[in-house]
Amino acid sequence: MDPKMDRRELLHRAALLLGGALSSGTVAGVLAGCVSTPQGDAAAKTFLSADEMRIVTAMSEQIIPRTDTPGAIDAGVPSYVDRMLAGYYSDRERDIFRQGMRAVTTDAAELAGKHFAELSPEQQVSLMKEYDRLAYDQNRRVAADPKQPPHFFRLVKELTIVGYCTSEPGATKFLKYAAVPGPYRGDIPYAEVGKAWQS
Repeated sequence: MDPKMDRRELLHRAALLLGGALSSGTVAGVLAGCVSTPQGDAAAKTFLSADEMRIVTAMSEQIIPRTDTPGAIDAGVPSYVDRMLAGYYSDRERDIFRQGMRAVTTDAAELAGKHFAELSPEQQVSLMKEYDRLAYDQNRRVAADPKQPPHFFRLVKELTIVGYCTSEPGATKFLKYAAVPGPYRGDIPYAEVGKAWQS
């Protein structure tokens, strides 16, 4: 199968998970072959400051925590987010992301006088739920008027989910993707398949 078809299928599934279209930066990055790797890419151009990277790391771990499968940090999602922003996102999207990071810093300081990464998991989740609510409301406005900017948290979730799903741990341990051709079997017991699909 053509690898670009696999990437397009991933984009389609990620859009369904997120409830709408993906940003042009995410689509460009995935189609160009940018994937998340546990070791990251030390040579890659960076966009995020050290403080922003701490926020992205903490948020990605809350979105996809380590359980019986590797989490977002294990899959190298924070460095993936950084590479995608540096290499594939527009200036407008990067500005939205950076403004969002500043808002998170302010909100965390007002909530507990700490950096977001130093908040308790409950405090982090509480702020993220509010950002998610605001992102949902903004998505509705974007659907009515595509010229409206996306909410920064929408970009955080999108990059986290796509980054995780493009990583080897995400694809093999969470999605259970096995690139082995074979016949369709619609009657596989759930215990054999696990959490997602297997091909």
